[in-house]
Amino acid sequence: MKSKFILIAALFSFSLFAHEGGHGHLEEGGKFGGITAPVIDTAQEHMGDKAKALFKAELVRSESGKISLYLFDEKMNVLGLDQFGPEVEAKLEVKKKGKFTYFGTFKLSKHGNHFMGQLPKIEYKPFNIDLYLVNGKTKLFVGFSNLD
Repeated sequence: MKSKFILIAALFSFSLFAHEGGHGHLEEGGKFGGITAPVIDTAQEHMGDKAKALFKAELVRSESGKISLYLFDEKMNVLGLDQFGPEVEAKLEVKKKGKFTYFGTFKLSKHGNHFMGQLPKIEYKPFNIDLYLVNGKTKLFVGFSNLD
């Protein structure tokens, strides 16, 4: 009985780390050693896993704190950045005292076939990065949750 209680408690604790609304899931691994997530229209941001993926994205982090964002079509072909705005706005949330709280924003700029920026120094983990970019007139969102 005690082991069942521990198992149930452990399962519920995993749901506490979910980013509100979710960001969807992709089955493929990243092409550049990062993690992937769907890119959606910001109008569907509240829909979580039910939002329609327009593109796929991969977030790659280096030990120095540089992050790169690659964008892909549905077949995981790297997209050129001509159709996208010059910068990506990144909003950072950290888990502090058991709750995710806003930490700040930073920018990623075009760098060849991807966007690149410097991740601020983060003392609390895990953390979430929400990225906002523009494709023509469409504002897009991609989120990466529970990073450490």
